Amino acid sequence: MQLNNVSFSYHQQSEIIHNVSADVTPGHILSIVGPNGAGKTTLLKLMTGELKPSRGAVMLDGEPLSQLTRKQRADQIAIVSQQNQLYDDMKVIDVVKMGRLAKHGLLAAIDDQEVAPYLAMTGLQSFANRPMSQLSGGQKQRVWIAAAIAQDPQYLFLDEPTTYLDIRYQTELMAIIEKLHRQRQMTIVMILHDINQAFRMSDDIWLIKAGKLVSTGQPNQFYDERSLSEIFNTAIRIVSIPDYGKYIVELPDGAN
Repeated sequence: MQLNNVSFSYHQQSEIIHNVSADVTPGHILSIVGPNGAGKTTLLKLMTGELKPSRGAVMLDGEPLSQLTRKQRADQIAIVSQQNQLYDDMKVIDVVKMGRLAKHGLLAAIDDQEVAPYLAMTGLQSFANRPMSQLSGGQKQRVWIAAAIAQDPQYLFLDEPTTYLDIRYQTELMAIIEKLHRQRQMTIVMILHDINQAFRMSDDIWLIKAGKLVSTGQPNQFYDERSLSEIFNTAIRIVSIPDYGKYIVELPDGAN
């Protein structure tokens, strides 16, 4: 996937995304990082085809993403959003089956065995026949990921997948994403609010501020207090923690 001079605005309003050009490396985990209001979710929607660029193009295997049909996009791209449709009365296994609809067209044509591997990958075997209404937030997020990978996509996009989850479920979810990446060599693109989580998980980082792609590279290139402080408009310190490594800390107002 390539972004070639991509810009975006809503209905002739001021641009939200400004002239972004970058390549997504196949098989890598890429995290898009930046302050609130930087345009991260808008950029993600441009990369999944949910939005069309006002200028420039997002290219997938040499073709403009905007020219692909919904089915063609679904064959290659799966999305886990911050907000998902509610299927409280549906069983977990039936929600995961919905990820196979792009392949079959009818839910009735998908048998339980076809989705069993996706339940196993996300640790949901024992929840397969449980209604969605009986799941915790972390368990529901695993269902959305299972449904997404049931599409057998080339790219998996996740918009702040750990939002609203406590520390335990965040850790579990990140472990599942790492396992998926390792087992399936899937290209994963994430927006993560926790910068330490992003740096620890990712092969590549895109730093975005005010709709502009400030820098791209590997996480170890960005452990710089001055540049991070400028991007996030707050005082940043980088500390070393035994058995962990570098850790980014936001200082309270007035601290040096």
